[in-house]
Amino acid sequence: MDRVSIYEYDRKNRERVVKAIEEAGGQILSWSFFAKDQSKFELPPGTLSVFIDLSSLFYNEDRADALIAPAELLLNIIQQEQSVALYVIIERQYSKQVRDLLYYKIDEVLDLEDFLEIEKDPIQNIVDIDQSDFENVLAYLNQNLFGNELFKKRLKEELTKYRLFNRIGQQPIFSVLICGASGIGKTEVARLLHQKLAADEPMIKINFGNYSAQDALNSLIGSPRGYIGSNKGELPDKLMRSRSKVILIDEFEKASKAVYNFFLQLLEEGKFTDSLGREYDLDKYIIIFTSNMPKERIGEFLAPELRSRFSYKCAFWPLSTQEKEQYVAFKSEHYLEKIKHECPGLDSTLQASDIIDIDVSRYSNMRDINSEIMRQITDALYAQIVK
Repeated sequence: MDRVSIYEYDRKNRERVVKAIEEAGGQILSWSFFAKDQSKFELPPGTLSVFIDLSSLFYNEDRADALIAPAELLLNIIQQEQSVALYVIIERQYSKQVRDLLYYKIDEVLDLEDFLEIEKDPIQNIVDIDQSDFENVLAYLNQNLFGNELFKKRLKEELTKYRLFNRIGQQPIFSVLICGASGIGKTEVARLLHQKLAADEPMIKINFGNYSAQDALNSLIGSPRGYIGSNKGELPDKLMRSRSKVILIDEFEKASKAVYNFFLQLLEEGKFTDSLGREYDLDKYIIIFTSNMPKERIGEFLAPELRSRFSYKCAFWPLSTQEKEQYVAFKSEHYLEKIKHECPGLDSTLQASDIIDIDVSRYSNMRDINSEIMRQITDALYAQIVK
């Protein structure tokens, strides 16, 4: 029996794939284009090739098995059609499933981006960037993260070590556990790294404060198909939607024992499998874990074997009065500079020193200070804004 090759592509590259196909005189069509009558179909005039996308068959994973029959009919059409070049394509996360279901019809799975000669987007990660870019990332973090100078020094040392040992296959993931009170910059570490490495991508953030401990693992990686209330899992879903190589795991102390065991394996192997059997490789990822618990209590919820898996463990301390004042000066100037460029109709002569007056001793949470900076800027510009 003759078999057909299929071409897999990354969902995040779909726009570039469509553009490349159209520029080459091809058409990309969903399998549903053929669903009414698989024996007869007409293609747009001048079509040189057709790429039939099976991906939507698998969007509803509970029905995927039942819908495999139309896919088989499409493969039969491709074997018979001679007037135009036909190709079957599918999003990469579904290729294993279709290959398993139609093993007797599929010869091999090829890379569509390579076939179309698409230069893949350079995915910025902390390992593959050159030394000057690495220094720039750390300089950006140091400039925008106030206080905790020892952390910033140690982070550079640990990341330098990670860049070396990841390249020789010894450390797949760089993980940091940061504990300390709320609002002192823990989550800002992940945000700043993300902004330098993948600013245009959605940030990958999981907050265990939003989970119930009983069902946390299912919420994280999905529940088995057919379970009442089954879901795909927040982590796999966000990994598919973003090229960012930085993950923020917030309020980690609220996770369940099953979740701790999951991360115990993930940090060791650098890979995990979701509830539907799909494997995710997190090689070269940075995972920032935060906890609002003081470091003295970390042992109450994290077992020694999990604590030993973190690449770097540290505690953040509240900022000093001087550091808070430096933050106010930096942030207010930053906001006014952005307003000057983005809102040219507003007064561009305002100076932060003229309008910002904050008694930083009243605040321990940097989010509250930030809100006060924004309020005072708004008050100064209010008459112009309402016009």
